Amino acid sequence: MTIMPPGGVTVFVGENGAGKTNLLEAIHLCCLGKSHRTPFDRDMIRIGCKTSAVYARVQRHLTKDEVGVRLFSQQNMRKTIYVNGKTVPRIGELMGHMTCVMFSPEDMAIVKGAPQVRRSFLDMLLSQCQPAYFYAIQTYHTALKQRNALLRLLARDRGSPKQLEVWDEQLAKAAAPIVRMRQEAAMTLSDLAKEHYSFISGHEPEVFVLRYQGSLSGPKDPGEMLMDQLATSRLDDIRRLTTSFGPHRDDLRLVLAGQEMRSFASQGQMRTAVLAMRLAEINILTRAHRDAPLLLLDDVLSELDEGRRARLMGRLGNMQTLLTTTDLDTLAGMKPDCVLQVKDGQVISP
Repeated sequence: MTIMPPGGVTVFVGENGAGKTNLLEAIHLCCLGKSHRTPFDRDMIRIGCKTSAVYARVQRHLTKDEVGVRLFSQQNMRKTIYVNGKTVPRIGELMGHMTCVMFSPEDMAIVKGAPQVRRSFLDMLLSQCQPAYFYAIQTYHTALKQRNALLRLLARDRGSPKQLEVWDEQLAKAAAPIVRMRQEAAMTLSDLAKEHYSFISGHEPEVFVLRYQGSLSGPKDPGEMLMDQLATSRLDDIRRLTTSFGPHRDDLRLVLAGQEMRSFASQGQMRTAVLAMRLAEINILTRAHRDAPLLLLDDVLSELDEGRRARLMGRLGNMQTLLTTTDLDTLAGMKPDCVLQVKDGQVISP
């Protein structure tokens, strides 16, 4: 199946389960090498099939790129990444060739979910902006996995505690740029999202801010701080079988009118906060690449009242947008450039 959407707004309309979200998921896969809703590649392969693949041609103002991803159901086979006709060895080489921002029902977890969801939000944004960040976070998690494995051995009186020093150094080296880039991104996100929230909600007194929270904040070098923390917590880490400090424990706090949103905000306030964060993400990616990302809206307009829906669409301007809905009536007032029907996994003209 090949789709060539126009530069404006393309609407995919169909019943629940028709396959609309699968289309957006395939595009997300081309941009980031992973799904927005599952960590398992096999979940993106049709039942009974051994492989699946998606390819995209991208034209920006100054560049043209071709990207693709092939997935395999067998666990011993790694996904294959293609960039401009060549197989690339690392997923990081995919980043930046095709960028997207996705609004989906799962986004509510950014506010309500665990810190891991908010860290992932930052990681995805920074990985699309700077491939160096993606490699740093990959290196960090590899070292973290090795350190935690060693902790489990030490708890069974196997190995030497001195071996931890090697992994402590690896963690500290990778952690320093991760923390610095996350802190800078959080400040930029906060400034942008604050203004977007005020505009979409129409309630100016409700000030929305984001605050990066972690053990490595302060004037001292993050890497040096982490080395000190890991040395101090070594015995506790062996007892608990896990690494107590580092950017894998950090969080992005969402605060509205001085209070933690996760604890008190209404559904409407949470949804507006997520939209404001996604709009800020668009701003940051546009600055980084001097071109707007592809916008993916997965059945989110139906969740907004008419006023917020109109203000949101007003903020999106002339971005190339792919939008899914079960009912065209939710698009009242909009004039899409193309409307396509999705039925039984196939895209057809209405």
